[in-house]
Amino acid sequence: MDRLSKRERQDRILKRLGSDVAVRISVLAETFAVTTETIRRDLDELSERGLLARTYGGAAVRSLSKEPGVHTRAQTMVSERRRIGRTATALIESGDVVMIDAGSTVGYLAEALGDLAPEITVITNSLGVARALGRAETIGIIHCPGDFRMTEDSVFGAETLAFLDRYHADWLFMGAGGMSALEVSDADASGAAVKRKMLARAERAVLLADHQKMEQTLFASVCEVAELDVLVTDAPLPPDIASALQAHSVKVHLAEDRESNAA
Repeated sequence: MDRLSKRERQDRILKRLGSDVAVRISVLAETFAVTTETIRRDLDELSERGLLARTYGGAAVRSLSKEPGVHTRAQTMVSERRRIGRTATALIESGDVVMIDAGSTVGYLAEALGDLAPEITVITNSLGVARALGRAETIGIIHCPGDFRMTEDSVFGAETLAFLDRYHADWLFMGAGGMSALEVSDADASGAAVKRKMLARAERAVLLADHQKMEQTLFASVCEVAELDVLVTDAPLPPDIASALQAHSVKVHLAEDRESNAA
């Protein structure tokens, strides 16, 4: 086997957990021809990202319904998510009404929009998104009411859903915990409910998801892939997901790493 980069090795560990309930450090070290210490560091890093659960001597599939808080998630895959956010801004035009849900990846979209300061109106349930956008006087912000959850820095619940029924939007930009060839899913049922409501109120839906979300299925279903209009991601897609998106005419925008391309 050719020596893999850390990213490639970690991606293969996650794919293995897609078919095996648990994996052992010793077995992974032998499979990838690296030391057990290297695998242990890989598993610790993936665990910190909320992508698996560490066990004695190995790792197991992460919980379908639990994940780290939004601030913890935002500290992983930073360069990839920042590229995704910047790429997504190109879809928005002056005068648009945009819905943005709560999550770590959409936070980077909000940061990029705050820098660009387009003349748009944004409806969101995320305090973090509202703060990032609030730097730009040209962006009108409508924040949903609801039950505040500190770990997500956002509001959810019946009042949030009822409030969203008052509005229509040109775009929805949302994140998610997982994506398969069939559907988009999330660990949080309350968050998934807000995403579904926003989908119903927006003309076009954009999913922002990094490559580690691919071929992952979590607790709460958000929508079928056919309900998306655009996917913005950071790496080429697995063949089954690429085929499914093509079949449903979902456009894919790849957030390229300019520094890598320049090299």
